[in-house]
Amino acid sequence: MSKKVRLIWLAAILLVLSNFIWLKPILTMRVDQPKATWLWHTSQIVDKSDLLIGFLDQKNVSTLYLQVNADIPDDAYQHFIQKASEHNIEVHALDGAPHWATDQDSVQSFFRWVEKYQSISDKTEQFAGIHLDIEPYILPTWNSSLQNTIESYQQNIRFAAGESALLGLHFGIDIPFWFDQTFYTTNMGDGVLSEWLIDQSDSINVMAYRNKANGRNGIISLAQSEMDYANAAGKHARVAIETSKSSEGDYLSFFGKSNTYMENQLKEVERSFNHSEEFHGIAVHSLESWMKRK
Repeated sequence: MSKKVRLIWLAAILLVLSNFIWLKPILTMRVDQPKATWLWHTSQIVDKSDLLIGFLDQKNVSTLYLQVNADIPDDAYQHFIQKASEHNIEVHALDGAPHWATDQDSVQSFFRWVEKYQSISDKTEQFAGIHLDIEPYILPTWNSSLQNTIESYQQNIRFAAGESALLGLHFGIDIPFWFDQTFYTTNMGDGVLSEWLIDQSDSINVMAYRNKANGRNGIISLAQSEMDYANAAGKHARVAIETSKSSEGDYLSFFGKSNTYMENQLKEVERSFNHSEEFHGIAVHSLESWMKRK
């Protein structure tokens, strides 16, 4: 083989390799990520289970956060979770309130209910995870005694993480996007609150409640630091969006926006984060308001 031919072959090989390297992120990028959502009005599982699961299946929902309501019979949960599992939908036990940040009794009661329920249910009827939505910043003490409130919140999150592990359940939490600018100095140490919470959990939902994907005040920008940290820490992360009507501003929710507009914005978010192995798609708050959209 002449020197000229060898050079041509070498150039061709280099061209193929460079194209493959350039294309690899595109080829490995995941599209149409499954979604997650919250169901707060748990009584609907009693007589609307087929309607709910049909909608979840249609919208490619793989994870449902179902609020625990002790007044609903165990067999209603069992029948619903069994039906959901047949459609490859995981159901996670959901609960939480601002006072849970400082009241461990409420957290303990929740876990005792879940523990009892799991013990009397078959594998296909059991919850696949725990999901807490606490929002401690709604408490008056968030402003008057920030570090003490954060420390109590951290203690209860650590307790919940331990209880979830004992039950063999995935542990997820909701956090607002601005926790990456919230700093703690407590008995847990000092640092960035969002990072501490990501370290304690198996997954997070970043509540980036905006109705546009791009821009300085858009979903992607607001969720970026939490998504980057979760990816580096090897923790699952979703970006959460709002569909309920909001009194805090027209820019927070997709309420009143068309489905086409919302889907286009969510695709932009997915395209931005799909390169991350730990990105697990969009979480839509909430199922009730999502189902009302035309």
